[in-house]
Amino acid sequence: MKYSGQCRTIRVGVERQGNLAAISVRDGGLGIVPREKKAIFEKFVRGDAARASETKGTGLGLALVRRIVDGHGGTIEVESAPGRGSTFTIVLPTIGDQGPGIRDQA
Repeated sequence: MKYSGQCRTIRVGVERQGNLAAISVRDGGLGIVPREKKAIFEKFVRGDAARASETKGTGLGLALVRRIVDGHGGTIEVESAPGRGSTFTIVLPTIGDQGPGIRDQA
């Protein structure tokens, strides 16, 4: 919400896609320029628009989300355009389909 400016609406959706669960979070905020989309998932990286808006932050939030999602065998993607907001989608394997590198713990 802190990057949403006047539009404080956040939409959250969950969808089943076969053996996957897709969780999407959409805002109407600042948006992200294409060249920054990959970098924002790295530690201590903040986009130009976030810095220009003087919104406080450390650049750790999305890096932590990515690490957690990776640990569960999932993926995270972002669709965004400057001034039009962003949609972050996390796709996770459901029980019985735990993705690569994940084993059942007995």
